[in-house]
Amino acid sequence: MSGDREPAAAGQWGGAREMNELEATMWRAGRHPQNSTQGAIMEVFDGTPEWDDVYRLHVEGLRHYPRFRQRVVEPAVPVGPPVWVDDPNFDLDYHLRLIRLPKPGTMRQLLDAAQRLGSVALDLNRPPWVATFVEGVEGGRSAYVVVVHHCLMDGYGSVQLLSDLHGRTAPPTAAGDSAETESVGPDDPLRVAADHSVARLRSVPRLAGKIASGVFGALRGGPIGSAKSAASAARFAASAGRVLAPPRGTGSELLKDGSRAQWRYDVLDCSLAELKAAGKSAGGTINDAYVAGIIGGLRIYHEKHGADVGDITINMPVSLRRPDDPQGGNRFVTAFIKAPSSVADPAERITALRQRVTKAGEEPALDVFSLLLPVVNLAPSAVLSPLFSSMQNRTDLTISNVPGMTSAVKFGGSVVENVYYFAPLPGCHITTVMFSYNGVCNIGINGDKEVFGDNEELLACLRAGMDEVLDLRHRAGQES
Repeated sequence: MSGDREPAAAGQWGGAREMNELEATMWRAGRHPQNSTQGAIMEVFDGTPEWDDVYRLHVEGLRHYPRFRQRVVEPAVPVGPPVWVDDPNFDLDYHLRLIRLPKPGTMRQLLDAAQRLGSVALDLNRPPWVATFVEGVEGGRSAYVVVVHHCLMDGYGSVQLLSDLHGRTAPPTAAGDSAETESVGPDDPLRVAADHSVARLRSVPRLAGKIASGVFGALRGGPIGSAKSAASAARFAASAGRVLAPPRGTGSELLKDGSRAQWRYDVLDCSLAELKAAGKSAGGTINDAYVAGIIGGLRIYHEKHGADVGDITINMPVSLRRPDDPQGGNRFVTAFIKAPSSVADPAERITALRQRVTKAGEEPALDVFSLLLPVVNLAPSAVLSPLFSSMQNRTDLTISNVPGMTSAVKFGGSVVENVYYFAPLPGCHITTVMFSYNGVCNIGINGDKEVFGDNEELLACLRAGMDEVLDLRHRAGQES
């Protein structure tokens, strides 16, 4: 287990019965696959645990994390977010599966299998996750792919979960143990939906007051009617206009077409220490170096096709999680940034990116959506889904950075070699997620096949973009 995170106590992870407003939006507005809100996590192991141990680890995990035995229920009338209830028909044999790759079991075969698993829409009438243990990976290895709806957890919530689960061992088989999960609570989904609706209706005046208070508090920076208050309101209003109307996509002809319905998974790795050194050499962070490498790779891809990339618009999640927040769930806001992909020099690209990211992070209204979502979520899905789609469709790239476990962990006695996250394509044609694990940056890539094709070209360009950033650490040494 990673030594820098406290494990979640039983029942604490994802314990809130009601979704927050962000989770409710993702649940109601997502449409798989074009504007999907489900993703995949793939772990690669250095060996192959016994299937019985894998199964028992899940039985044990479900006892500690009851959220994964729960399904989502909408209120009987649209007056609030959905709620989680115990699924009386929960069947672990449905959610946990076993497959074996055909020989030779290459990484490409594994990625194709993971992509097929990630592309199948989750059954939203069940707990929204499906896990698959994959045997037959070359070199005596195996893998584990879990497809999960985003409403269950964000990147930081997933690390909290993984850090704890990888610290557990499969309990020994007891006499008569059939590895069945214990029965769940007596929740009747229809009754829960009705009760929840009544409770929310009673709280509508309080909710309206809370929204008004949040807006008023955001606008007011001083005593009512004072010059300071007026100036603060003006700054917030101007900031809200920028946040709500972020820059449009680059206009690149290469990034316009495609349905986002056909995915291709790829991966690339680099040293965490080397990426940090590269970012530092140009006055940036690890995240700046990572983003600069990816947008540099897209620049290279455009050059190969004789096209001008310009400055692309990226969609970057910014965590709002505080140390005292409950574990699990989702606590982030999205920043839209015009990324300097037109800048050829990687050091200059990092410097420009640092300035733009800093400016975006300092927007007074960065979290303005939290004020609007309680109202937006009252709209029917037929209205909410197009609105959600229109917001996402402004971007060329969705990019995320998840700081993971700092030391190696095990699963069923085998060491976890790599951890890759594969995000969907929410209104864009490429997403990348960097998960730092045990000193290595594991980057999961999902690209639209109709845009980038079904070959290694995009991966080669992204690798070249990362390499030119990583080479900065040598340039810094020469200049000193």
